[in-house]
Amino acid sequence: MIQIKKLKKGTLNECIIRPNPSMPWKIIKKIYLVFFIFIFIIASILCYFRLYLAIPFYGVEILLLGYALYISCLKSTYYQIIRITPHIIEIKTIQGIKINNAEFNRDWAKFKLVNTYFNRPSYIVISADGKETHVGDFLSENERLDLFKKISVL
Repeated sequence: MIQIKKLKKGTLNECIIRPNPSMPWKIIKKIYLVFFIFIFIIASILCYFRLYLAIPFYGVEILLLGYALYISCLKSTYYQIIRITPHIIEIKTIQGIKINNAEFNRDWAKFKLVNTYFNRPSYIVISADGKETHVGDFLSENERLDLFKKISVL
């Protein structure tokens, strides 16, 4: 998902790039609760028939499901902010509390769309003074091309 803001007329542009989340956190919690209740009912039925050996596997299954849902939600918190001023291009890469900053002089910086071979997706690179930073790696191919068009105009 690409969101472009013009903060001041002609002087400051900001582009926020986020991955498309599979589900919001509230829905993930509800789905996890439904699966937990469903598996608890199955475990209760197994206890009624005195099949106790299967119960620990249901507990492990619920723990692994919770871990997988948590990781998928955590991966969707990754985003990038590109600020373009008349003199500086600043790229912030944020994942949770981890923040990486990269600043480039606008006069020397250049956005490049690098096409790759076979089935590999293309990627966007900003480079200046021998330093390169990838932008929008988590976007789909169409969104990446759209982002490159929008950024190269700014």
